[in-house]
Amino acid sequence: MSLQSIIICIFGLGILAAVHEIGHFIVARLLKIKVYELSVFVGPKLFSWKRNDIEYYIRLIPLGAYVRFSEIDEETGELKDDNPENLINQARWKRLLVSLAGPFMNVILGIIIFVICFSNFGFLSLHQDVIVPGTQVAATNIEMGDTILKMNGQRIFSQMDLSYYLGQVSNVDEITLTMRSAKTGDKYEVVLTPEITEQYMLGITHYADLDENDGWKVMDVDASQNQGNPVIKPGDSVLSVNDVPVSDPNISDLVRNSNGEILKIRLIRGGEEMTVEMVATMIKSANLRGIYLQDGKGIGACIKEAIVFPISFIRISIDALAQVFTGKVKAYDVVSGPVGIASVVSDVVDAPKTDNSEKIEMLLLLAGGISTGLAFTNMLPIPGLDGNAIVLTVVEMIRGKKLSRKSEQVINVIGFVMIIGLVVFALVSDIIRLSR
Repeated sequence: MSLQSIIICIFGLGILAAVHEIGHFIVARLLKIKVYELSVFVGPKLFSWKRNDIEYYIRLIPLGAYVRFSEIDEETGELKDDNPENLINQARWKRLLVSLAGPFMNVILGIIIFVICFSNFGFLSLHQDVIVPGTQVAATNIEMGDTILKMNGQRIFSQMDLSYYLGQVSNVDEITLTMRSAKTGDKYEVVLTPEITEQYMLGITHYADLDENDGWKVMDVDASQNQGNPVIKPGDSVLSVNDVPVSDPNISDLVRNSNGEILKIRLIRGGEEMTVEMVATMIKSANLRGIYLQDGKGIGACIKEAIVFPISFIRISIDALAQVFTGKVKAYDVVSGPVGIASVVSDVVDAPKTDNSEKIEMLLLLAGGISTGLAFTNMLPIPGLDGNAIVLTVVEMIRGKKLSRKSEQVINVIGFVMIIGLVVFALVSDIIRLSR
C-alpha cells in the first residue's frame, strides 16, 4: 500500500464526511436553526473565522467533520441546550429534515461524481447490442436495441443491477428476461436456456489480463478444486500448466483434455515460486448468455444513469445484508472499514500496467459508491447515526411527546457500544479479507 494511495483515501473520505455535515449545516440554516460551529476536518485548527455568530474552522486531519448545534458552557465544558433556537428545541419536522440532510447530500454528491465519470469515460445502457450466434440470446427473439427491464422478476435499473443479479445465478441456470422492443415499444418475456456441456477446468477465477509475472492472478477458488482439496489459493499467480505458459492460446484446451490426469501447476505464492500437483475438476459449463450492452449516449441518458446508479447501489447493499442474516454470505465479506477501503483504493492507484485514465475512472466510481454507501450506512437505525435520530423523531411524532431523559441516556450508551462494536468488526473483517 503506497503513501499516495493512503493520502488519496484519507482526503477522499474526509471530503465525503465534510459534505455530509455541510448538508446538516445548510438545512439547519435554511430553517433558521441556531448553529454554533461548522468544522471541516478534525484535529488542530488551521484556519478559522466567525460570521453571523457562527464559528467556521478548517482543521488539520481530514478524517471527518462536524456541526455543533449546542453552546458550550465555558466553566463546566458541558453542552447547554436551553436556547429555544437550538436544534433540540425545534419542531420535530425541522429536526427530521436536518437529520435527513446529511445522507441526502451524500447521495447528491454521489450523483454528481457519477455524472462526471460517465460523461468523461462513458457508460453502458440497458439496450441489447449485437446478437452473437451460438449464444443463449441468439436462440430467442431478442433484437438489437431492445431494452432489458427485468431479470427473474427483479427490476433492472442499471447495468450494475444486471451484473449483480447475473452473478447470483449459476451459468447453467435458466433466466427470464422482461424486454421492451425497440421497434414496437411492446414488452415481452424470453427465457435464456443454457446449452450445458461438461469439461475439465482448474476451478479458479482469475483476472483476464496477465499480471506482472505473466501469470493468472487468482481471484477466487472453487471449493471442489482438486477433488475438494484445493492446492491453488486466492492471490496466487499461476504461471504454467505442465510447463505450458498460461499465455499460450492452447492452455485451455490442455486443461479441458486432461481427462482427470495429474497436472503440474507452477505458481508464485507470497513471492516464492513453487510447483503443486492437482487433478482438474469436471465442471458443467454453458454457452455464453450473449447479453451485450450498447454504450450509453447523450447527456440526458448520462444524468439518468447517474441518478439510478445510487438506487442500484443501495438496493444491492440491502440485498447483501439480507444474505448475511440468512447465512448465505459471511458478514466479513460484506462489512468493510477504512482499512478495507484503503486496500481497494491501493489496488486501483498502485495497479501495474494500468493507464492513468482507467485509474481515475475507477477512483471516481469508488468515490461515488462510497458516498452512496455513507448515505445508506447513516440511515441505519443505530444510535449515533442519523438513522437513529430519524427513527426517534418519527416515534416522537407518533407519540406526541419526547422520550424521557433516562431513555435517551440508555439509547446513547447502547449506541456507543454498537458503534465501537461495528468499528472493531469492520477492522477484523478488513484483516480477514487481506489475509486470505
